[in-house]
Parts: sequence; C-alpha cells; structure tokens
Amino acid sequence: MHGAVEVWLHMIAMPPCREFLLAWRHFCRDRKGQELQMRRDCSISRVYRPLLVSLWLALAAAAQAADTRVVGGSAEGESWEESAAAAPIIDFTSRPGWILPSFIDTTTNIALETLARGGKVVSPNAQAVLRIDKETLAASLESMVDGDHQTAFEVKNITASGILVIFDLGARFGVNRIRFFPRTSFPNDFMRGYALFINDGIFGAEFVAESIDGLPSKNLFAQVDQQTGNSQDTVNVQFPLRYVRYLLLQATDRSNWEIDEIEVFGRGFVPEADYLSEVFDFSQSTLWGQLHWAAEAVGHPEKSRFFIRTRSGTSPSPTDEPDAWSPWSAPYLSGDTPILSPAPRQYFQFRLDFESDGLVDGTAVDSLAFEFSAPVAESIVGEIWPQHVPVGVDTTFTYAVQVVGGRGFDRLEIDSSVPVHTVRSLHLDDLEVEDFVAEPHEGGLRVTFPHQSGNPDLRVVFDAAILRYETVFSGRLRDSQADGLPQEIEEGDASGSMLGDDLSVRVPLNQDPVVHRVTVTPNPFTPNGDGINDQTTISYDLLHLINDVPVSLRVYDLAGRQVAELPVGNNQSGRHLVHWNGQNDQGRYLPPGLYVLQVKVATDSGTVSRSSTVTVIY
Repeated sequence: MHGAVEVWLHMIAMPPCREFLLAWRHFCRDRKGQELQMRRDCSISRVYRPLLVSLWLALAAAAQAADTRVVGGSAEGESWEESAAAAPIIDFTSRPGWILPSFIDTTTNIALETLARGGKVVSPNAQAVLRIDKETLAASLESMVDGDHQTAFEVKNITASGILVIFDLGARFGVNRIRFFPRTSFPNDFMRGYALFINDGIFGAEFVAESIDGLPSKNLFAQVDQQTGNSQDTVNVQFPLRYVRYLLLQATDRSNWEIDEIEVFGRGFVPEADYLSEVFDFSQSTLWGQLHWAAEAVGHPEKSRFFIRTRSGTSPSPTDEPDAWSPWSAPYLSGDTPILSPAPRQYFQFRLDFESDGLVDGTAVDSLAFEFSAPVAESIVGEIWPQHVPVGVDTTFTYAVQVVGGRGFDRLEIDSSVPVHTVRSLHLDDLEVEDFVAEPHEGGLRVTFPHQSGNPDLRVVFDAAILRYETVFSGRLRDSQADGLPQEIEEGDASGSMLGDDLSVRVPLNQDPVVHRVTVTPNPFTPNGDGINDQTTISYDLLHLINDVPVSLRVYDLAGRQVAELPVGNNQSGRHLVHWNGQNDQGRYLPPGLYVLQVKVATDSGTVSRSSTVTVIY
C-alpha cells in the first residue's frame, strides 16, 4: 500500500485522467500482485471504489481547474437512485452504489411491474362486449398485473367470444413461461378456450405499438399455445427462452371466465435499459469540463455495451421547454473526454443507454463524474473574415471576438486543421497590443496577452492557406492564471464591419486536383556536408480529403529510374513537409543533376499524382 500512496500523492498535482489510470494500475498491482484488467471505459474493481471517487475529487481540487460532481461510487458520490429522473428497468440494489440493467431470475414475475415500467394492458374490443365505460375497463384490465388477488378481469354472462387482451410489458425480457388463473374464490371460471401469442418487441414493433389500442395483425405475433378444451384452472405455458415484450391473449370460448393475475417468468439481463438523470441546477451559467466514468463488464465484455450522452439548457424543464435545451450529444467513446454539450448553461442532464446481446451479459456502472466551473464571461461571440478564399493560397484572416461580462482572461486559443504561418497583430478595443505572445502549433494557434475583464473586443490577424472545402476555426478564451476551464466561442456577429457571423472558411467547390502543388525549398540544394543547404524541404498540399489516404513520394532520374523513396505514410488534407538529404535508397549521395519528384495519392476514386523537379549540385 505504501507505493500506492506515493503514487496517489504524486498525482495530486496532475490533471486526470491518464495519470489517474496509470496510478490506478500501480495501486492494483500493489494490492493484488497483478494488473487489474482495464476496459476502455475505465473499468475498476468495486473493492477500491472509495479510492476512485476520492482520487477524482482530490485531483480536481488540487488542480483548481474545476469542481467535480460525482454520481455513484462511494459515500462521496450522490446516490444513483436519488439522482434519477427515470430508470424503470435499472437495478440499484444488487450491487450497492452501482447501476446495471435489471437481471431477471426465474422466480421474478415480470408482469407485476408492467405499469411502473410504462407498459399497459388494453383490449381493443372488450368495451363493446362488456358494455362498460373506459375507466372501469382500464381498472379491470390492470387488475391482472397488480398482484391483488381480490380483483380480476371478468368476462361473464355474455354470448360473444373473441375478446382480445394485449399486454405491453414496457420493455423486452428473456421469457420462457407464462401462466394465468382465476381467483381462488371462482375456481371454475377459468379460460376453456384461448390462443396465446407473443412478440419480441423488434419484429414489426412499430406496427404493434401503433395498433395496440386497435386490432393488431396476428401476423406480427408468434403463437406459443392454443387450447379449445382446457380443463386446468391454472394455465401454464412454457416455451424456449426468447425475448418478449408484447403478449396477445384471445378468448375462443363463450363460457364464463376471469383472470386474477397473468404472470410472466424468464431469466437474464434485459437487452435494453435506460437511465435518465435528474436535471442538475447549478444556479448560474456554468462551463462543462471533462467527463469520467468507471464501469465493469458482467459476462462477456464484447456482448454488452453502454452509451453516455449529455445535454444542457437554460430552462429547468426540457419537457416543458424543449427549445431551451440542446439536443442529446453523440455518445462519448472514452471515459476521459470533454463534455460536448453547449456552455455556459445553468442546467445539465445525462443519460446512460445499456445494450446486451446475451442473457447473461451486461455492464455495471460504478460512478460518473463531470467537471464544471464558473464561466469566463457572460457571453463570448466570434467570427472570422474573409469566409470565401481561393484554395491553397496564403490568406490574411481577421479573427474577431466580442466579450460581454468577462470575469478575467488572458489567452485566446484557436483550433485549425491548417497551419497558421504568421500572426500579424492583436487588437484590444481597436488598440494594437505589442505585449502578446503568439504560439502557432499543430492544430491551431495560442495567443497570450495582458489580463482582461469586462467587455473588450479582440481581433487577431494571421495568415493561413485553406486546403479543404470548409475549415472551422473554433476557439475559446481562458484565464491561464487561474487554470480554470476555458469557455468556447459561439459563432455570431462579433464585429459590425465584418459580414461573416460564423467561424467557417470555405473554398470554391470545383475540380481542383487532390495534389494541389509540389514545391521544393531550397532548389537547388547542396548536400556536401558544409552545413549550408545540406537538405531540401519538399512541400505538397492535399485537398478535399476526408480521411487519411496512402501517399508516396519518390525521386526519379531523367531516365525514369527510381532512385529514392521518401517515408510519408498516410496523409489527409493539409500542407505536408518532407525533408530530403539527397541520398538514394542505399544511403549514398546522388550525383549532381536534375531529378523528378512525384507525389502519388491513392483515393477511393483512383490514384492521382503531381510532379516537380529538384536540382542537386556540389
């Protein structure tokens, strides 16, 4: 344990989650002598759950980057059950502090919770036959799944047959037995003729759901039993285990009958289950940071999965005011990822969707943690200009940001899929700032300037060449002195003198070649070892590519013989640089002369290439 404590203390000054996972692995080695198998969703052993939550909270507090809210886990985390807005088939009890899809054992009557899960019991024709009002009929039908043996659905003293009763269990379950019976005080009023059908909730499910209050086609159901001369008061129908959601029971005899309870039995995890959290109210507009979770597979890991989605809003009720809420995010694929939902917002909600391909396979979630902090400003709006430029040409752009109610910030971060070549100037409220640091890097630009607050307007002027149809220059402001969460810049009108209102730059959608240009600098070059122009840099622009594609760069002599192939690998749209020292494939320097460079790209529509020349002299 001593080594684990040292690792934990060492981590306190580090941000989660990569470092946390490394420390967690060390901790598990110390305690068990071997590494605990870790899934991509940060699976853990429940034995050490209190340490997990403590680490999350301690790391967040030590870094001072954000507060962390934890649901689940140890006593520090909020209760899964108390934090739920809806979780009809989630198990909160079998593993305290965890949630997992409900597991049905062979003694559980699945039908008993039908109404609580949002299911229902209906009959499309019983009201006309029994001549009762809708409310009385509904209460009578629901008595078959309420566990009360004093009530029953009664069909007596009538001459018609063919009454249909449809049961929607509210979810899909593994089922292999169904039974129904009359009250013990009316033992002879059992069904003497019936047909029983089931539907798995997938085959034709939309048609079953739409017609459940009408007359659904029996072609959508599979018949599991039929009797015309039943003599047993308790009907017990057994069949091979299969997924079931809907039952259709049809009476085929005119004798008096009633059903006290219908019982449905089976086993296994439900194949789908959802957990919807409560709406978290942060009392003010709030920024979202990283999302973390810990989970563990039950059974075969490849046969179960779960998905986490988030949304945020400006209203306490997404149901009453849906326009005040963002759509659900795309599922998060890893357990240490930025929250995608818009910020700053006052309200936040998440959901977990569980799926399983096997009756004994599922996923248990121990805890979920998300970071939050006060915003950098009340609002931050940005735009870029120009927004339509020629492809592959260095262009001077103005990136304008309008801040309202800034609490303090000193850094602008701009994302870019193309390199920023030159930062020309920074203006704050139309005054040029000399005291700033511009740091172009792979993936964008970082500009640090004197600390600001209030309502300043920022303008950064830089050069870049656009190499794909649309390039988005998303950005954010942060207070580097407080090491807090950054606030994303929202697209909008940040400058009355610019005509954009968004952060996207586009090039003409025409038939420009995939390989736009090939240049060599210096050219000629002199690889003679004197330290001056000993190597050259080959630059080529690739356009209109969505994914990485194989690229080759070869050197040929004037007779067409390949003399060198330079390592490139896979590339995507962008400007690419390759350095060459004048050596051939055998590592020998080439003789002086003129050589041909060829860049070849393999795309889905075929292979394209572009050539240039380079001169070697000594």
